[in-house]
This record gives sequence, structure tokens and C-alpha cells, in this order.
Amino acid sequence: MSTNQITTNSLSQAAISKEKANITQYIKWGFIILFIILTVAVRIDLPVIPIKAIMFVPMIVFAWIHGSQRYGISTMIIWFVITWLVSNGFEALSIRTGFPFGHYHYAKMPGPRVLDVPIIIMALYFALSYTSWTVAQMVTGNFGKKIVGVYQIFIPITTAVIMSMFDLVGDPQASTLSSDWVWERGGAYYGVPISNYAGWIFVVYVFMQIFTWFISKKNIDVSKDAVTTSRSYWLEASIVYLSMGLGVVLEGFTRTAHVEVYSSMAMISVFTMVFTAMISISNLKFINNKF
Repeated sequence: MSTNQITTNSLSQAAISKEKANITQYIKWGFIILFIILTVAVRIDLPVIPIKAIMFVPMIVFAWIHGSQRYGISTMIIWFVITWLVSNGFEALSIRTGFPFGHYHYAKMPGPRVLDVPIIIMALYFALSYTSWTVAQMVTGNFGKKIVGVYQIFIPITTAVIMSMFDLVGDPQASTLSSDWVWERGGAYYGVPISNYAGWIFVVYVFMQIFTWFISKKNIDVSKDAVTTSRSYWLEASIVYLSMGLGVVLEGFTRTAHVEVYSSMAMISVFTMVFTAMISISNLKFINNKF
């Protein structure tokens, strides 16, 4: 094969790879936009199909695609399994003993269950943890770098806190007001026990720490291609997280009942989820490559 043929083949493969990357990016943004639309529809209580039941489906699909670009499908499956086993185990334990979240049970959550925990909850743990993990790396300035030293602990802890912010603004609405799950002994925070948030940080930290050690040991914490050098790649995850936070803020303006709860959650969301998302987006300036 001549040098010209090799060069032509290389250029053709590069063009095909670029076209596939562009298609993937369009697909991701399609799911992001769909997630935003469903989020708005839920927050304004749009009387159409049962939106609440499918609201997080686009986010789950996005997490799979976005994560697979960086880590590969097999690693994402391992992530899902780790998340499932740890979170489902602790959820089932808490339902029976009260540790680590508190005494509660699921009431209105749809779908099949494993050990009294709805399967949809496990899928949400995965999608939320992936989004929070990506935002945590943005907040700490660890854009696709190898996770070493103190960051092997710091990033999982940061992920746990960022993910727990969503529960902070979501649990009073989902449990106390909607009764998707019920706190059997109530709690000081709009009917939610403080132990719930300590439990969230603990459980998320555990499975994210396991995953961090896994990818560090296998040396797969750094992408094999240039996907993590693109600002748009990181922006996508930030927009998803920001959308969740702004959805809560929107609800503070659209609800006419239980205004004290919705308004409080909206204000807290501004100072937690929205603020964190804005920090992550502002840190994009530290990435050399443009969109």
C-alpha cells in the first residue's frame, strides 16, 4: 500500500469518526432537551401523560451515552452494578432497620421492586451519581485527569455532597407532599429526618469510592480519546444538573398550595444546585480546547 493510500485511508477514518461523534452529540443534546421539557412540564403540573413517571428516562439514557464515550460500555455496566448493589442494599436495610437513612417505606413509586425498593430508584441512583460525578470533577478542576492522591477520596466525597443536594430540595416534595415514600416517624426538615441526608452522603460516598478505586487501579480514569478535552462534553452534564436545580426553582413560582415548602426548596436550590452548576460551568475556561 502506498503512502498516499495510507494517508487517504487515515483521512477517511478520521472523517467517519468525526461524523459519528457529531451524530452522538446531536443525540445527547436531544435527550438533554427532552429532559428539560419534561422537567418544566412536571414543575408546572402539565395535565398530559403521566410525565412524572418518565421524567428521568432521558437523563438515564444520557448518562449511559455520555459515560460510555469516556469509559466504555463495559465500565458503565460495572458502575451500574456497583451502584445497584450498594444503594439497593442500604435502602433495603434502612427500610427494615432505619439505618442509614431512617425509617421509611415506598408508597406510590411505580414498577417492580427488589427487597421492597423500586427498580426505578436504582436507575435514578445511577443517573444522578454519574451526573454529580462529572460535575464534581468540573468543580474540583479535574477535567479528565488521572485521579491520584487525595483526589481519590476528595472527588467521591464531593460527588456525594453534590448528589445529596438534589435530595435536599427534592425529598420534602416527593415524600411529605407527594407520598412517593413515607417517613414513618417524620422529621425536623419538612417531615424528613436529618438522618436521611447523612445517609445519602454516606451511601453515595461508598459506591463512588469503590468505583474510583476500580477505575484508578485499572487505569481507565483517563479517556482514551479526546472527548474530555472538549468543553461541550463537560457542559452537557452541567446543563443536566442545572436543569434539575432550576426545575425546583420554577416550582417555587408555579405552586399555589404548600407554598412554604416549594418556596423554601426553590431558595435552597439556588444556593446549592444552581450555585454548584454555575461554578462547574465557569471552570470550563480552564479547558484549552474550544467547543
